[in-house]
Amino acid sequence: MTKSNPRASASKSLASLQIDTNPRAVIDEISALRLHRPSAVDYAAFVNNPACVADMVERARLHADQVARFVTLAQVSPPSTVTQNLPQLYALVLLNMTATVAVAIMPAHNGADRHARCQQGAAFLQSLENPDENELRHLAEIAFELPHRDAHTIARDAIAFASRGHGEEPKPSRATIHWIEENATLRNWLKRRTEVSVLLAEARQHAIMLDRFEASFDQDDLPPIARDAVAEACEGALHQHVLALAELALSPVTVTTDQILEAAHASVTTRTKLQAGLLIAIAVGQHYRAMLAANPC
Repeated sequence: MTKSNPRASASKSLASLQIDTNPRAVIDEISALRLHRPSAVDYAAFVNNPACVADMVERARLHADQVARFVTLAQVSPPSTVTQNLPQLYALVLLNMTATVAVAIMPAHNGADRHARCQQGAAFLQSLENPDENELRHLAEIAFELPHRDAHTIARDAIAFASRGHGEEPKPSRATIHWIEENATLRNWLKRRTEVSVLLAEARQHAIMLDRFEASFDQDDLPPIARDAVAEACEGALHQHVLALAELALSPVTVTTDQILEAAHASVTTRTKLQAGLLIAIAVGQHYRAMLAANPC
Protein backbone atom coordinates (compact mmCIF):
# COMPACT_ATOMS: atom_id res chain seq x y z
CA MET A 1 0.00 0.00 0.00
CA THR A 2 2.67 2.54 1.01
CA LYS A 3 5.28 3.63 -1.49
CA SER A 4 9.00 3.66 -0.83
CA ASN A 5 11.05 6.76 -1.51
CA PRO A 6 14.13 5.91 -3.62
CA ARG A 7 15.81 9.16 -2.60
CA ALA A 8 15.70 8.41 1.13
CA SER A 9 18.74 6.11 1.20
CA ALA A 10 20.93 8.86 -0.30
CA SER A 11 20.13 11.33 2.48
CA LYS A 12 22.71 11.52 5.27
CA SER A 13 21.52 14.86 6.64
CA LEU A 14 18.91 17.48 5.83
CA ALA A 15 21.56 19.30 3.79
CA SER A 16 21.89 16.29 1.48
CA LEU A 17 18.18 15.99 0.68
CA GLN A 18 17.38 15.78 -3.03
CA ILE A 19 14.85 18.59 -2.95
CA ASP A 20 11.87 18.39 -5.29
CA THR A 21 10.87 21.92 -6.33
CA ASN A 22 7.95 20.82 -8.52
CA PRO A 23 4.73 21.41 -6.56
CA ARG A 24 1.87 18.94 -6.72
CA ALA A 25 -1.49 18.73 -5.05
CA VAL A 26 -1.78 17.66 -1.41
CA ILE A 27 -5.01 15.96 -0.37
CA ASP A 28 -5.18 14.99 3.28
CA GLU A 29 -7.33 12.12 4.56
CA ILE A 30 -10.26 14.28 5.67
CA SER A 31 -10.32 16.24 2.42
CA ALA A 32 -10.27 12.94 0.53
CA LEU A 33 -13.34 11.75 2.44
CA ARG A 34 -15.46 14.89 2.17
CA LEU A 35 -18.28 15.25 -0.34
CA HIS A 36 -19.14 18.59 -1.92
CA ARG A 37 -22.77 19.44 -2.62
CA PRO A 38 -23.87 15.81 -2.15
CA SER A 39 -27.31 14.48 -2.96
CA ALA A 40 -29.20 11.91 -0.88
CA VAL A 41 -27.78 9.26 -3.21
CA ASP A 42 -24.25 10.55 -2.61
CA TYR A 43 -24.69 10.43 1.15
CA ALA A 44 -25.98 6.84 0.97
CA ALA A 45 -23.17 5.81 -1.39
CA PHE A 46 -20.65 7.18 1.09
CA VAL A 47 -22.00 4.70 3.64
CA ASN A 48 -22.44 1.79 1.24
CA ASN A 49 -18.91 2.14 -0.18
CA PRO A 50 -16.93 2.89 2.97
CA ALA A 51 -13.37 4.13 2.97
CA CYS A 52 -10.74 1.57 3.94
CA VAL A 53 -9.52 2.51 7.41
CA ALA A 54 -6.56 0.11 7.14
CA ASP A 55 -5.32 1.97 4.04
CA MET A 56 -5.74 5.28 5.83
CA VAL A 57 -3.61 3.99 8.70
CA GLU A 58 -0.87 2.86 6.31
CA ARG A 59 -0.71 6.33 4.76
CA ALA A 60 -0.64 7.84 8.25
CA ARG A 61 2.29 5.57 9.13
CA LEU A 62 4.21 6.68 6.07
CA HIS A 63 3.91 10.30 7.14
CA ALA A 64 4.84 9.36 10.71
CA ASP A 65 7.93 7.59 9.33
CA GLN A 66 8.86 10.76 7.45
CA VAL A 67 8.54 12.79 10.65
CA ALA A 68 10.83 10.32 12.44
CA ARG A 69 13.25 10.44 9.50
CA PHE A 70 13.33 14.26 9.70
CA VAL A 71 14.17 14.11 13.41
CA THR A 72 16.99 11.63 12.73
CA LEU A 73 18.49 13.75 9.94
CA ALA A 74 18.07 16.94 12.00
CA GLN A 75 20.36 15.52 14.69
CA VAL A 76 23.31 15.59 12.26
CA SER A 77 22.36 18.82 10.45
CA PRO A 78 23.34 22.45 11.10
CA PRO A 79 20.68 24.44 12.99
CA SER A 80 20.22 26.78 10.04
CA THR A 81 19.44 23.84 7.76
CA VAL A 82 16.96 22.44 10.27
CA THR A 83 15.18 25.81 10.42
CA GLN A 84 15.13 26.02 6.64
CA ASN A 85 13.37 22.66 6.38
CA LEU A 86 10.89 23.07 9.25
CA PRO A 87 7.91 23.69 6.92
CA GLN A 88 8.22 20.14 5.58
CA LEU A 89 8.21 18.78 9.12
CA TYR A 90 5.15 20.80 10.14
CA ALA A 91 3.23 19.73 7.05
CA LEU A 92 4.05 16.04 7.55
CA VAL A 93 3.04 16.24 11.21
CA LEU A 94 -0.31 17.75 10.22
CA LEU A 95 -0.87 15.13 7.50
CA ASN A 96 -0.34 12.41 10.09
CA MET A 97 -2.57 14.09 12.67
CA THR A 98 -5.31 14.67 10.10
CA ALA A 99 -5.22 10.99 9.18
CA THR A 100 -5.39 10.05 12.85
CA VAL A 101 -8.53 12.15 13.31
CA ALA A 102 -10.08 10.69 10.15
CA VAL A 103 -9.46 7.17 11.48
CA ALA A 104 -11.06 8.16 14.78
CA ILE A 105 -14.18 9.47 13.04
CA MET A 106 -14.74 6.84 10.36
CA PRO A 107 -16.36 3.50 11.22
CA ALA A 108 -14.39 0.26 10.87
CA HIS A 109 -16.26 -2.21 8.69
CA ASN A 110 -14.16 -5.34 9.09
CA GLY A 111 -11.48 -6.95 11.22
CA ALA A 112 -8.59 -5.43 9.29
CA ASP A 113 -10.05 -1.96 9.78
CA ARG A 114 -10.63 -2.56 13.49
CA HIS A 115 -7.05 -3.78 13.98
CA ALA A 116 -5.59 -0.84 12.05
CA ARG A 117 -7.74 1.64 13.97
CA CYS A 118 -6.62 0.23 17.31
CA GLN A 119 -2.99 0.43 16.21
CA GLN A 120 -3.41 4.07 15.20
CA GLY A 121 -5.17 4.77 18.49
CA ALA A 122 -2.29 3.19 20.41
CA ALA A 123 0.20 5.28 18.42
CA PHE A 124 -1.81 8.41 19.21
CA LEU A 125 -1.78 7.59 22.94
CA GLN A 126 1.99 7.07 22.84
CA SER A 127 2.42 10.49 21.23
CA LEU A 128 0.65 12.24 24.10
CA GLU A 129 2.55 13.98 26.85
CA ASN A 130 2.02 11.98 30.06
CA PRO A 131 -0.34 9.57 28.25
CA ASP A 132 -1.57 7.90 31.44
CA GLU A 133 -2.82 11.21 32.81
CA ASN A 134 -3.51 13.17 29.63
CA GLU A 135 -7.11 14.37 29.34
CA LEU A 136 -7.22 13.11 25.75
CA ARG A 137 -6.67 9.52 26.83
CA HIS A 138 -10.32 8.90 27.65
CA LEU A 139 -11.44 10.49 24.38
CA ALA A 140 -8.97 8.35 22.44
CA GLU A 141 -10.20 5.16 24.09
CA ILE A 142 -13.74 6.05 22.99
CA ALA A 143 -12.89 7.25 19.48
CA PHE A 144 -10.59 4.33 18.63
CA GLU A 145 -12.68 1.85 20.68
CA LEU A 146 -9.53 0.62 22.37
CA PRO A 147 -10.90 -1.26 25.41
CA HIS A 148 -13.93 -2.86 23.77
CA ARG A 149 -12.55 -6.09 22.27
CA ASP A 150 -11.90 -9.49 23.82
CA ALA A 151 -8.76 -11.55 23.18
CA HIS A 152 -10.45 -13.72 20.56
CA THR A 153 -11.64 -10.71 18.55
CA ILE A 154 -8.22 -9.04 18.81
CA ALA A 155 -6.51 -12.16 17.43
CA ARG A 156 -9.06 -12.60 14.64
CA ASP A 157 -8.78 -8.93 13.62
CA ALA A 158 -4.96 -9.13 13.61
CA ILE A 159 -5.11 -12.14 11.28
CA ALA A 160 -7.52 -10.28 9.00
CA PHE A 161 -5.15 -7.31 8.89
CA ALA A 162 -2.10 -9.49 8.20
CA SER A 163 -3.83 -11.34 5.36
CA ARG A 164 -5.25 -8.26 3.62
CA GLY A 165 -3.92 -7.31 0.23
CA HIS A 166 -3.46 -10.85 -1.09
CA GLY A 167 -5.02 -10.83 -4.56
CA GLU A 168 -6.92 -7.67 -3.74
CA GLU A 169 -6.38 -4.11 -5.00
CA PRO A 170 -6.24 -1.28 -2.44
CA LYS A 171 -9.47 0.68 -2.25
CA PRO A 172 -9.18 3.88 -4.33
CA SER A 173 -8.60 7.09 -2.39
CA ARG A 174 -7.86 10.67 -3.39
CA ALA A 175 -5.51 11.04 -0.40
CA THR A 176 -1.88 11.68 -1.31
CA ILE A 177 1.38 10.63 0.35
CA HIS A 178 4.49 12.80 0.67
CA TRP A 179 8.16 12.86 1.68
CA ILE A 180 10.52 15.37 3.28
CA GLU A 181 12.06 16.11 -0.11
CA GLU A 182 8.84 17.67 -1.41
CA ASN A 183 9.79 21.17 -0.35
CA ALA A 184 7.56 23.22 -2.65
CA THR A 185 4.58 20.90 -2.34
CA LEU A 186 4.51 20.82 1.45
CA ARG A 187 5.29 24.52 1.88
CA ASN A 188 2.47 25.52 -0.47
CA TRP A 189 0.02 23.28 1.38
CA LEU A 190 1.09 24.66 4.74
CA LYS A 191 0.31 28.18 3.51
CA ARG A 192 -3.11 27.29 2.11
CA ARG A 193 -6.00 29.59 2.98
CA THR A 194 -8.98 28.28 4.89
CA GLU A 195 -12.27 30.18 4.90
CA VAL A 196 -13.91 29.59 8.29
CA SER A 197 -17.28 30.84 7.07
CA VAL A 198 -17.25 28.48 4.09
CA LEU A 199 -16.48 25.39 6.15
CA LEU A 200 -19.07 26.34 8.77
CA ALA A 201 -21.65 26.83 6.01
CA GLU A 202 -20.83 23.40 4.57
CA ALA A 203 -21.11 21.76 7.99
CA ARG A 204 -24.47 23.46 8.56
CA GLN A 205 -25.72 22.36 5.16
CA HIS A 206 -24.93 18.73 6.04
CA ALA A 207 -26.85 19.27 9.29
CA ILE A 208 -29.84 20.66 7.40
CA MET A 209 -29.85 17.64 5.11
CA LEU A 210 -29.62 15.35 8.14
CA ASP A 211 -32.71 17.01 9.63
CA ARG A 212 -34.58 16.58 6.35
CA PHE A 213 -33.71 12.89 6.13
CA GLU A 214 -34.71 12.30 9.74
CA ALA A 215 -38.04 14.07 9.16
CA SER A 216 -38.81 11.80 6.22
CA PHE A 217 -38.92 8.82 8.59
CA ASP A 218 -42.26 10.16 9.83
CA GLN A 219 -43.91 9.25 6.55
CA ASP A 220 -46.10 6.25 7.29
CA ASP A 221 -46.20 5.11 3.68
CA LEU A 222 -42.42 4.95 3.29
CA PRO A 223 -41.59 1.42 2.03
CA PRO A 224 -38.83 -0.58 3.79
CA ILE A 225 -36.33 -0.23 0.94
CA ALA A 226 -36.79 3.54 0.91
CA ARG A 227 -36.50 3.63 4.69
CA ASP A 228 -33.15 1.84 4.45
CA ALA A 229 -31.94 4.37 1.88
CA VAL A 230 -32.99 7.25 4.12
CA ALA A 231 -31.17 5.67 7.07
CA GLU A 232 -28.01 5.40 4.97
CA ALA A 233 -28.35 9.02 3.84
CA CYS A 234 -28.75 10.07 7.49
CA GLU A 235 -25.56 8.28 8.44
CA GLY A 236 -23.68 9.75 5.51
CA ALA A 237 -24.87 13.28 6.26
CA LEU A 238 -23.89 12.97 9.91
CA HIS A 239 -20.37 11.77 9.10
CA GLN A 240 -19.90 14.45 6.44
CA HIS A 241 -21.04 17.04 8.99
CA VAL A 242 -18.45 15.89 11.52
CA LEU A 243 -15.71 15.66 8.88
CA ALA A 244 -16.35 19.28 7.83
CA LEU A 245 -16.12 20.43 11.44
CA ALA A 246 -12.96 18.36 11.98
CA GLU A 247 -11.33 19.91 8.92
CA LEU A 248 -12.12 23.34 10.34
CA ALA A 249 -10.71 22.34 13.74
CA LEU A 250 -7.44 21.25 12.12
CA SER A 251 -7.09 24.24 9.81
CA PRO A 252 -4.16 26.66 10.13
CA VAL A 253 -6.49 29.58 10.86
CA THR A 254 -7.61 30.47 14.36
CA VAL A 255 -11.00 29.00 15.19
CA THR A 256 -12.57 28.77 18.61
CA THR A 257 -13.97 25.67 20.24
CA ASP A 258 -17.28 27.47 20.70
CA GLN A 259 -17.54 28.15 16.96
CA ILE A 260 -17.17 24.46 16.21
CA LEU A 261 -19.36 23.08 18.97
CA GLU A 262 -22.13 25.60 18.38
CA ALA A 263 -22.27 24.48 14.75
CA ALA A 264 -22.39 20.78 15.69
CA HIS A 265 -25.69 19.00 15.14
CA ALA A 266 -27.42 17.69 18.26
CA SER A 267 -26.94 14.13 17.00
CA VAL A 268 -23.19 14.44 17.51
CA THR A 269 -23.62 14.51 21.29
CA THR A 270 -25.59 11.25 21.15
CA ARG A 271 -22.85 9.45 19.21
CA THR A 272 -19.99 9.24 21.68
CA LYS A 273 -17.44 7.97 19.15
CA LEU A 274 -18.09 10.83 16.72
CA GLN A 275 -18.13 13.36 19.53
CA ALA A 276 -14.82 12.05 20.88
CA GLY A 277 -13.27 12.20 17.40
CA LEU A 278 -14.37 15.80 16.96
CA LEU A 279 -13.05 16.80 20.40
CA ILE A 280 -9.70 15.18 19.54
CA ALA A 281 -9.62 17.20 16.30
CA ILE A 282 -10.24 20.40 18.26
CA ALA A 283 -7.47 19.62 20.77
CA VAL A 284 -5.00 18.54 18.08
CA GLY A 285 -5.71 21.65 16.01
CA GLN A 286 -5.12 23.91 19.00
CA HIS A 287 -1.82 22.16 19.78
CA TYR A 288 -0.68 22.38 16.17
CA ARG A 289 -1.42 26.11 15.85
CA ALA A 290 0.39 26.72 19.14
CA MET A 291 3.41 24.83 17.81
CA LEU A 292 3.43 26.95 14.66
CA ALA A 293 3.10 30.17 16.67
CA ALA A 294 6.00 29.19 18.92
CA ASN A 295 8.19 28.12 15.99
CA PRO A 296 7.26 30.29 13.00
CA CYS A 297 8.78 29.53 9.64
